[in-house]
Amino acid sequence: MGTGAAPRQATLLVHDGELADVRALLAELGLPFAERRGALAQGDLEQRWGLAMATPRRIALLKFPGPAPACIAICDRDSRTLRTSLKRSGIELMVRRPVHRAALRGLILHALYRGPERRRDARVAIGAPVAFRGLLRRQRAILADLSLGGCHLLCARAVREGCRITLLVPSELSGSGSFGVRARVLRARQDHGGSHHVSARFEKLGERKRALVRAVVERFAEGPAVLDAESAGAPAAGAPAAQAAEPQAPTATPAAPAPVRRDVSLDEQAARVLLGREISISGMRVDRDALLRVGQDVRLALHVASLDAPLVVTARVHRDEGKRGMVLRFHALSPADTRHLHALLESLPAFDPNAKDDAGVVVSEILEPAQALA
Repeated sequence: MGTGAAPRQATLLVHDGELADVRALLAELGLPFAERRGALAQGDLEQRWGLAMATPRRIALLKFPGPAPACIAICDRDSRTLRTSLKRSGIELMVRRPVHRAALRGLILHALYRGPERRRDARVAIGAPVAFRGLLRRQRAILADLSLGGCHLLCARAVREGCRITLLVPSELSGSGSFGVRARVLRARQDHGGSHHVSARFEKLGERKRALVRAVVERFAEGPAVLDAESAGAPAAGAPAAQAAEPQAPTATPAAPAPVRRDVSLDEQAARVLLGREISISGMRVDRDALLRVGQDVRLALHVASLDAPLVVTARVHRDEGKRGMVLRFHALSPADTRHLHALLESLPAFDPNAKDDAGVVVSEILEPAQALA
């Protein structure tokens, strides 16, 4: 496992006093963060954050004009209405209290981790003209940035949040043929200069479309495009388009968060955090991970709310299903392990509002990889 991790970005914590325990945990970990109680300044939303955490009441205020950070809602209650509301806001995880302190710690580290084993999609700046098609009309835009998960667009006309669009990528960007990708608008906002910022998440990328998007991401990994003056919305010739596409800086900005610390030990811990989905008594599914390979046995610590100490189990990497992740199978479970797993299934610490059936998420940590089996 590599230790050359990039410095982690700060966390934005927004609440009305209910998340004092989360604040204490961030401080204990030595992680840089900015706390906002009540109203947010526009500069808060225009700053780059690695993670945003908020109560459900405040989470709806997090309308980031640019690339959005990972967002976690901390809730004291759970309901179908609340989950639907969070899904519309593009929230990645909902944590329901009471939650095991170690589980919340693992979620925070996992969201902020930027090391070589990072599992989140890489995002690259592009800054080139594209078009997108909505239900009734086609509109030109600047593709500010792109990842395998979605994109950020700058356009002249407003776009409704929640609507479906098709991003039309021209051959000039792909390096081959043009193609379209379907997406859902998560956030839309107008800046001080009149430009509309649109953040969209791609939907149901097949293998072919995923390969096409990946090729564009890799093509611009070294830096944004440079446009000529004929391009719509482009800067003067020779100027980096992504830089020109940025909104004007606000006249007043909030105090910067504490300096970012480079803590390799936390990065090493974060690299071992796995978020398990589709969990059952027999196993669970996790994102593809550089520390795992098919046939390998690993010892996992599962954080169960009813236990002070984690439940330690052995799992085998059963198969690798590509973009769907890796399937782990539990084995050699004792009767006590089975009872505690049943308890875990009844009180999962987090939910993914964007997954089918609001799938529960269990936080686990790799303790000791064993040798791959023959």
